[in-house]
Amino acid sequence: MTDASVNARVSARGHIWADTVRQSAAQISATARNLSYRTWPYRLSLAGPMPDRVLCYPVDLRPVSGRFAAALMEGRYAFPGGTVAAQPTTAPWRLVPPNDHWAEALHGFAWLRHFEARRDESARQHLHWLVTAWLDNCGGWHDVAWRPHVIARRLISWFSHGRLLLDSGDAIWRSSVLRSMAFQARHLSRTARLAADGDPRLTAAVGLCLSGVCLPDGKRRLERGLQLLKRELERQILGDGGHVTRNPEAQLTTCVDLLALKDALEARKRKVPTFLNDLASRMAPLLRFFRHGDGRLALFNGAMEGEAGAIEAVLARGDAKGRAPQSLPAMGYERLRAGRTLVLVDTGAPPRGAFSTHAHAGCLAFEMSCGRHRLIVNCGSTPSRGEEWLSASRTTAAHSTVALADRSSARFVKRRWLTRLIGPRIAEGPADVESQRLESDAGLWLTASHDGYAGRFHLIHERRLYLNAEGDDLRGEDLLRPPEPGPRRRGPLDRKPNNPAVPFAVRFHLHPDVRASLSRDAALVLLILPNGDGWQFRTNRSSLSLEDSVYLGAADDVRRSRQIVVSGVADPAERTSVKWAIHRLSRKTGGP
Repeated sequence: MTDASVNARVSARGHIWADTVRQSAAQISATARNLSYRTWPYRLSLAGPMPDRVLCYPVDLRPVSGRFAAALMEGRYAFPGGTVAAQPTTAPWRLVPPNDHWAEALHGFAWLRHFEARRDESARQHLHWLVTAWLDNCGGWHDVAWRPHVIARRLISWFSHGRLLLDSGDAIWRSSVLRSMAFQARHLSRTARLAADGDPRLTAAVGLCLSGVCLPDGKRRLERGLQLLKRELERQILGDGGHVTRNPEAQLTTCVDLLALKDALEARKRKVPTFLNDLASRMAPLLRFFRHGDGRLALFNGAMEGEAGAIEAVLARGDAKGRAPQSLPAMGYERLRAGRTLVLVDTGAPPRGAFSTHAHAGCLAFEMSCGRHRLIVNCGSTPSRGEEWLSASRTTAAHSTVALADRSSARFVKRRWLTRLIGPRIAEGPADVESQRLESDAGLWLTASHDGYAGRFHLIHERRLYLNAEGDDLRGEDLLRPPEPGPRRRGPLDRKPNNPAVPFAVRFHLHPDVRASLSRDAALVLLILPNGDGWQFRTNRSSLSLEDSVYLGAADDVRRSRQIVVSGVADPAERTSVKWAIHRLSRKTGGP
């Protein structure tokens, strides 16, 4: 471990306590502000010209689902944070939310788009009832519903689906909805900069911009929104166009929002700022990087597969042409593609501070697909199942990489009072992550390492991958080796550790559609894809097993799956090597 990585760990701890102090003060201020926002004088201060129409309806590139709309009509509300079932006649605004994440998703109205798939009379009446109940219960004030980023998400949804929303009632009702939009927009103009750091503040900026474009008398709101948006994009978008959270789904969401704003500006014949054009054109192609053969996202750092067609819609609307990049050095990912085989590898350190509240301890994890079928995966994330499932999905054991002593390569903030203040962020993780890529006519080589276990176990994890040019042979080696002595001074990492033996497990999580069977002598695993393609996993270790796992990548659906596990014991004073290979046995000609 280098001096720089030690300093990074010390700095991370310092940032946590500094952020705790700042967040404590911010919560006290927010409580005082919320008390004033509830008052009648403040409500009067939001008065102004009432809009008589929505000037434009921005495009919403998120797919719609008639099934989701039907579930809402039946009283089943499945949002990030959990699922709540109620009688269809009970308005969701009267329910006790399981947590803030669920409440924010409910009040954000992103689910409104699903009613586009159900334009029958019963759906129209149900939507009218839901919005009317919200106006009656939360239209004046609500602690969650009136948070800046929640207002922004709600306005984005109401603007994008304004035709559907406003057509569900008479003229008096439409006037009530438009009046509420104006009040929300004016309050957002005053509070957008106070939104929580990270994605919430970026969402608040986009919502403020759209309120300035879609409603009359919005020139000043648009100017303020663009200023805030530019500042946040400069902070949150990395040099290669990747989102600072390193979450492919956050990349997709941000692209959708930016393209909606561009669409609205163009529809109103307003000039699209240069920074917005540039960033949108840089960010959209990265979705092609994270797209598996089935057209959906890879599962890294809290991402789920996403909905079918979402990536294609963004690529088409964003005019993102050309091939996917092969390396994202700033975001920290590598892409190995040969023949019909794709391998995606996490080669970056976890994000810091508020940007890490959904990040995973999956350094050097990889996913592999062949054609349209996923073979090796990470477990993914299922926020709708609640905090316990969410926490488990963030551990190293839920990823296709190496875990030592059932510990994760990153440590998470777990104290309840602390997570309430600053979120379940990463407190400490790999600080020194290196990777090197080589290409030739014979194939692709990737070597990467991280120091996430150096402090606790005096071991560096190094992973070497080789994919041949035909894409039918992936070979790997996982090395556990002691860190090199520091060049400047001796420290605790330069001394032989007290624990001479550290158990390890190299995990390869399989997609649920993969049929796996362990040979009688436990020497290899046979893998069969849905299209009949056969693959074989083998290793130089005798401790090979096939165990149960779960797949959480498909929304709130928890699917049983299997995982290949190669286990053993490493000596922190020596180099321990695990070699393995995934080789194609057959190929079904004429398959997808």
